[in-house]
Amino acid sequence: MLRFFAAVLLLAAFPSAFAQTKLDMVGFGGASNLPVWVAQERGLFAKEGLEVSFARTPSSGALFKNMMSGKYQIASAAFDNVVAYVEGQAEMTIDGFDIVSVLGVHSGLVSLVTRPEIKGFPDMKGTTVAVDSPASGYALVLYRILDQKGLVRERDYKVLAVGGTGERLDAMRQNRAAVSLISPPQDLEAQRLGFNMMGDATASLGAYQGSVYNVRRGWAKDHEREILAFVRAIVAAHDVIFNDRETAIAVLRSRLKELGPEDAAAVYAKMTGPGGFERKARISIDGLKVVLSVRSAYGEPKKALADPYKYVDLSYYEKAMRAR
Repeated sequence: MLRFFAAVLLLAAFPSAFAQTKLDMVGFGGASNLPVWVAQERGLFAKEGLEVSFARTPSSGALFKNMMSGKYQIASAAFDNVVAYVEGQAEMTIDGFDIVSVLGVHSGLVSLVTRPEIKGFPDMKGTTVAVDSPASGYALVLYRILDQKGLVRERDYKVLAVGGTGERLDAMRQNRAAVSLISPPQDLEAQRLGFNMMGDATASLGAYQGSVYNVRRGWAKDHEREILAFVRAIVAAHDVIFNDRETAIAVLRSRLKELGPEDAAAVYAKMTGPGGFERKARISIDGLKVVLSVRSAYGEPKKALADPYKYVDLSYYEKAMRAR
């Protein structure tokens, strides 16, 4: 009997050690997954009673199809892509689409990269630009940046849809495209190939909400406990990243083994600088408004989009933070 009560007390004190809820997560590859890796490797998910797996998607279309089929419960993706599917402006229509953003990842974190022969914006005339899909979030960011420089889609450049950052860099390496937006650490590889770095892409847009963590509304209404636990773990991971450089770089190198010490330090600096990870994993309302402005200008069919709260549910974040 004493052993039974001791076990009950131990279970109450350390519930995560006895029963962990498994969540399947999906997202793109690259260093933007550092918060998830930190939460996995430093036991932050386990502390909240979660076991979180992560799978890499080849494209935003595949990501959302798999989310809607129930294969994954959480996804990391560009906020703009969520808006595109809600508004019927994406590459495909997904019936019953009910995905909502609950937590912030980063503020853009992409660089405008060109092949060696493209020295400036005038050289981009007559070239091909590589994107995830023609209607995806960072594709629209690219259109806006080029438009600001007087370059018009289809008149001055062609668009090639190839998939995520790795696929876009491959397209440039193979000379199938000359321009793209590339995220770390592939931007370092691009530099080693002699490609030109034209600056932080989202810097010219002002505030910008890049990637966000997303759930299905239908799933979320019956799984508040899991979402709150995920929020707490990710916020803790963002705190580690900003407050413990040594640990963050160690995790980065354990997952991206091609990174040497100098490259890892450079990636870390970018991830924690302007356009990088959101402190406390917050979603920026001003950043959402910029995304809606870009999509209003370039999304098809044309729509005036102005209400950022249509696509987010901040109640989980607010409740989780009150309990911390």
